Amino acid sequence: MHAHALVTRFLTRTTALLAVLFFLPAAIAQNQFDLSELDDGELILNLSATEMVSVVQDTLNVSMRYTAQGRDTTDLQDEVNEIMREAMNILEDTNNIDYSIEQYHVYNVPGRPNSRNDLENPVWRAQQGIQMQSMNSEALLVVTARLQEAGLIINNLNYSLSSEKYEEISDSLMGAALVKLQARADEIADILNKDEANLIEVNINGGQQGFFENRSAMAMSARAADSAMAVPVAEPGETRVNMTVSARALLKD
Repeated sequence: MHAHALVTRFLTRTTALLAVLFFLPAAIAQNQFDLSELDDGELILNLSATEMVSVVQDTLNVSMRYTAQGRDTTDLQDEVNEIMREAMNILEDTNNIDYSIEQYHVYNVPGRPNSRNDLENPVWRAQQGIQMQSMNSEALLVVTARLQEAGLIINNLNYSLSSEKYEEISDSLMGAALVKLQARADEIADILNKDEANLIEVNINGGQQGFFENRSAMAMSARAADSAMAVPVAEPGETRVNMTVSARALLKD
């Protein structure tokens, strides 16, 4: 994967000087810096830098459920229990797939208006679901097909960026932004004939946004060796990770 970092544009000497002279008083007032506490020849400079990169999503997420409907709540729940037990057996035979069982729901389905039968013998619905995720998308897609064959249906199938990968990328972007800020502070210090430029306060604000719509479908020609159900197909999109670092730099002789 190729990271697309933003192109760094340093201030020119003239622009940097004007920026300091124009923005410095407002910045100090906004951040409540007391000029009386600064020694002679010291200046406070507010800086900000943003780094951004697009990363291929590495985690497949699948949500499935089984639903039964009828008038006998005992039979309905027994049906759901049997199917979910089979689903658990399938999942317990797999590796590298994290899963959790969702809450069990049994509720009344609104009947037909003025239907005496529905009033006296209402229709009920029972359902339970499974949430799964894995960085081994091929294995999870095969398991999903087996669960479909068992009777579960897909609620959602999508890719995301794992927290581990996000932290790795964020740390890299943060380092690049800090280097950029220090370079800008050093450049402005040189313009103003200052000997030192130190970052004295740093604020970090990062985030991520998924984009490029995932292309997914309910079936494709490939089939699992032990399943009559075609294996679902999905392709990862990308997540744009950004990191904004703002800092106050102390310039002094």
